[in-house]
Amino acid sequence: MKRLYTPSDESELVFLKSMFEASGMPYYVQNEHFGSMYVGAYMSALNAKTIMVPDDIFDDAKDLILSVKSDAVFEDERGGGGDGGESPLETLLKYLPLGWLFPGSGGKKGGKSE
Repeated sequence: MKRLYTPSDESELVFLKSMFEASGMPYYVQNEHFGSMYVGAYMSALNAKTIMVPDDIFDDAKDLILSVKSDAVFEDERGGGGDGGESPLETLLKYLPLGWLFPGSGGKKGGKSE
């Protein structure tokens, strides 16, 4: 199986799955159910849902997606290691605010002053 395409959202994934099923092409969605379990910011390294296809139909599967989405960028064209195309800097910038979203106690507990 080869990584083919990472849809931008859930509705695009559902549409593409229906196209694959209608054409009779085998496919697999990596992180199909697990990817939805993460709450918070979407980070492709953690929760990207990627369509995978057998090597022998890779070009046919590309053509199928291009027939409905002419500007599609495929995993083999991204050059980012197939992790959804997110650069390390983008990932870092998404993780930085987590300190503000989930702050530590930072103070005394119980309201007692000593």
